[in-house]
Order: sequence, then C-alpha cells, then structure tokens
Amino acid sequence: MGMLDDFKVLLKKLCELTGTVIDLSEIEDERLAEKAKDCLEKVEREIKDYAQQLEELSMTMEAQLEELTRTYEELATVFEVNKILGEFEYPYHLLEKIKKVLNVVKNAIPFKGAIVSLDTPDDTVKYKDGSGIDLESVEKRIDEQGKLNGIVLYDSFRESIFGKMNVLIVPVRSINNYWGYIALVEKEQGIFTAADRKIMESVSQQISSALDRIAFMKDEIERQRMKEQLEIAKNIQMSLFPKVLPRTEKVTLAATSVPAIHVGGDYYDALMFKDGILAIVADVSGKGVPAALLMSSARAALRSMSKTTDSLKSLIEELNDMLAEDLTEDRFITMIAMHLTDDGKLTIVDAGHDPIYIVSPEGIREETADGVPLGILPGYDYEEKVIYIPEGSFVVAYTDGVPEARNIDGEEFGFERLEEVLKSTDTDDPEKLMLKIKDAVFEFSRGAPQHDDTTIMVIRYS
Repeated sequence: MGMLDDFKVLLKKLCELTGTVIDLSEIEDERLAEKAKDCLEKVEREIKDYAQQLEELSMTMEAQLEELTRTYEELATVFEVNKILGEFEYPYHLLEKIKKVLNVVKNAIPFKGAIVSLDTPDDTVKYKDGSGIDLESVEKRIDEQGKLNGIVLYDSFRESIFGKMNVLIVPVRSINNYWGYIALVEKEQGIFTAADRKIMESVSQQISSALDRIAFMKDEIERQRMKEQLEIAKNIQMSLFPKVLPRTEKVTLAATSVPAIHVGGDYYDALMFKDGILAIVADVSGKGVPAALLMSSARAALRSMSKTTDSLKSLIEELNDMLAEDLTEDRFITMIAMHLTDDGKLTIVDAGHDPIYIVSPEGIREETADGVPLGILPGYDYEEKVIYIPEGSFVVAYTDGVPEARNIDGEEFGFERLEEVLKSTDTDDPEKLMLKIKDAVFEFSRGAPQHDDTTIMVIRYS
C-alpha cells in the first residue's frame, strides 16, 4: 500500500470522527487534500466547542460548589445557634447566650461591629461588640427609628442615616411581641448580602422563639405561684368560717359558702350573743382577694365588738362607723344580722341586704328592715326590727349569688324559683334544706360559669 492509500485511510477515519460520510472512490485524487482540510477544520471547531462546554461546565460546578459551601455554612451557623439557644433553663442567662451566638455568626458573616438591643420578659439586654466603629451613634440612630417592620439593609454605596456605612438591622419579633433588634455594622470584606440577611433572619427567629419560651415559662411560674397563693388564701378564708355552728335547745343552724373564684367576698358567721344566737350573712362588694381581705377585716371587727355590746342595733352601727372611716367610696358591705332566742324572738338589722324568708307551718313570707350597706354613711341610724316566729319555722338568709345565678341561656334563678324550693320543703333538718337550695341553684346553672359567690344560711326554730 502506497502513501496515497494511507492518506485515504487516514482521511476516512478523520471524516468518521466528525460524523461525515464519504465515498473516497468518487473523489478525485487532486481533491483529497481539500477534503482533508474541511474535515480538519470541522474537527478543530468541534474541539473548540467541546473545550468551551468543558469550561462552562467547570464554571457551573464551581458556582454550585460555592453555593453548597455557602448553604453548609448557613446550616452550620443555624445549627450552632439553635444548639446555644435551645439549652433551656430558667433564669435563661440570655446575655451570655447572645455573646456565644454572635461569635458563631461572625464565622459565617465576618462583621466588624454588632449591636444587640432586647427588651426581654426578665430584663433589658444591651450589648455592643466591636472596636474602631462609633457604635453608640449607630445605636442612637436605630433607636430613633422606633420599632422595625422588617429587615433593613444599608449599603455603603449611597448616603443614609449612617453616612456611607454598611449596616444590616434585623428585628427580633414574634406574632405577639416585638423584642428588639440585632444590627451588624460593616463587613470585613465587601458588603452584607442577601445570604447574610437570610442567616440573620434565621438567627432572629430563633432568638424570638427563645424569648417567647422565657415569657411563657415566666407566666407559667407566676400562674403556679398565684395558684398556690390563692389556694393558701382560700384555706385561710375557709378557716374564718365557724368550724362548729352554735346551737341552743331550740335553735340550730346550717350554712355554706361557695366562692365564684378561689376566694370570695361572701361572709357568714354565727356566735352566742346575749341569751340567743347571733347569725350574720354578708356580701362584700367585688370579688377575689380584695373582697376576701375586707371580709376578714369585717369579721374580726364584728366578733370583737360583739363582746362589748348587748344591742344588735348598736353592734351594726359601730361596725358601720368603723368601715365608713376605712373604706373607699367603691367599697361597701351588705349584711343581714339576725338574733334568735329560744322564745322565738327574732331581731333583724338589715344593711342593704336581700330580704330573709320565714318558712313556717303558716306559709312563706319575706322579712326585711330598711338600711343602707355598711361603710357608706357614718353615723347612720339602723332600724332594729323584732318579730316572733312560730315553732317549726325556718329562717333562710342568702347572698345575691342565689337569685342571680344564671344558666347557659343567661336566665337568672330568681326569687320565684327560690320560693318554689322553700314551698316544697318536707324536712325539719336545716342542713337538708340548705343543701336542697344549693343543689337547686347549681343544677339550674350547670354548664355556665358561676356568676357570683354563693352563700346560704338556714336557721331552724323547733
């Protein structure tokens, strides 16, 4: 085989590389060189195209690798921040954790200065990190802006409130709370980017979540503390009610009091007084701890004064004068004071309270005496009403938590229902009648929140 034949073989292989189909038998020998040149040029073009494709692919891979590296740094930063803030304790030592968080952030976003300003559930945290930068003036200008609605980024290419300083400010806020902000000032190289902004947004969210947890924990601790204190107050208040009700040969009593919340302002008492029993049912204005405190004060005063007077009228008037001197205008006590002796003599002093019921073999009737609530008018002259009740009678006193008890439709129990319960009584036991009234009231209001303190006293004259 000669050189021409070798050239033809080489030309054929070259054309095959470029995907060109050629029939050498149809090409004249003098045109073989021209054909070879065309094939070589085509090979050169394809090599250049391939080289360009390789270069573009390399650039794409480098960009993707850079993006993956950046994403890894972001995830690593978020993970480390979450690890720091996720270590929950109370107290939370927030300032120490913020310092650690900034050290982690600085590895991902090499800033020159940082400002943290947070109003936390426990305290106000102010922290600045960085030297060579006037962070005080930066903080002042940020604070002048008030609450931030979103992330603010000031670059160094245009004039702003910070001059030509590069500042990234991220608010720390949750749905219900604005806690403050974190500001990064001047980047070591370049300017703060969208990726930096995304990292700081995640950091802000984690700090906000931590502060929400602190707030929840603090509220829960306070709620538990208040619950314990209210339970103690309830036990103290219940201890103020007489543990054993006094009785005589013909007079027996039963009473109960159910506060609308832990402690209430209703008050009942019974003690030996002169030749009979003094029974008191009262209602302090308001509810809760303030009402309970006033109730305990009135109880102590009443018991003390009862030892130095033998007149029901004088006793109530002395109590009124004391309360009028101490109470504010929006505080008062309604009270029904009853003195019953074994001869059936019932003496009543009514200080703005609901009327009592006399349930006797002859029927049911109301009894009251006009009078203003205690603590309103000093020197008030109370009426003392005296009646005689037949044997086999009940005296029923209560607070307005009975007639004003409401059902789920908002309807009140009312006096008519109370009278129906009294008319249907078939017992001579004051305890049973008291429980019957109580059960009727709470059965009526089942499913609805208790509207007011509920107190019932039943006295039996047998």
